[in-house]
Amino acid sequence: MRGRSDRKPAKTSLWATIASYGRLLTRPDTPWTVKAILLLAILYLLSPFDLIPDWILGLGLLDDLAVVSLLVGWAIRLASRQHQVPPENKE
Repeated sequence: MRGRSDRKPAKTSLWATIASYGRLLTRPDTPWTVKAILLLAILYLLSPFDLIPDWILGLGLLDDLAVVSLLVGWAIRLASRQHQVPPENKE
């Protein structure tokens, strides 16, 4: 098929992924907005306040997972935009 890469996605462990987010958080060239979003995700995980209380079986943990996933995804999207090189003007 055209446009598809034959390379398989690299498999990484959960801890390696968390460590890469930690490195992103501590790098000096990471934009402050990305750092703030990642810190907000950490604070949400540690906070006793949730959108859905944790004592509701399954749903309480599911909302934590959803909110943190959205925040981390947003931070990674912002960080990847910062590191993209604009195409050169060809005249």
